[in-house]
Amino acid sequence: MLRTLALWQVLTIALTLMAAGLFGGKVLEVLALHRPAGSLLVYLEAIGLMILMQVAVSGVQYAFFPNDMYTDLRPLLGIFDDQWLLALLVVGIGAPLSEELLFRGFLLSALARSQLGFAGGTIITTTWWTLLHWGYSAAGIVEVFLIGLFLSWLLWRTGSLRVPIFCHALYNSLIVVFLRHVPLPP
Repeated sequence: MLRTLALWQVLTIALTLMAAGLFGGKVLEVLALHRPAGSLLVYLEAIGLMILMQVAVSGVQYAFFPNDMYTDLRPLLGIFDDQWLLALLVVGIGAPLSEELLFRGFLLSALARSQLGFAGGTIITTTWWTLLHWGYSAAGIVEVFLIGLFLSWLLWRTGSLRVPIFCHALYNSLIVVFLRHVPLPP
């Protein structure tokens, strides 16, 4: 399953880069892959905001839907236990890179140039990205949607897709490491 997902991610990245090349030819500009201004500080601020948001979202989720958090994570345990290093690469690097390039790099940038503007494009691409994660609990779907809005906001705030890619990769990698080393309650 992880190998199939990795192949899908490589294909998504390749097709997104090719499509971006067709729209102006400057892939780094089309996908906003330039270095953000004030690089280190921008990343530290983004991590701090991501932590605050995740604590708030998880706190609400745990207070009102405590079992949903574990229900969404349990199916991943078997995959992450047996092949955790591959899972770290696929979930921690491949997923953020392919998803951010496609949804926030390519699709959002195209929609932002339309009459929808950045806000409308954000809602549409975040909704599509959330649908990619279908199968989670209702609380999990809301969490994914909020994370998508946050990642889009980071792109808008920094002007660089590198920051959302980094935050998405950090978030996913921490989940893999967490599931590898911390037992979930029954």
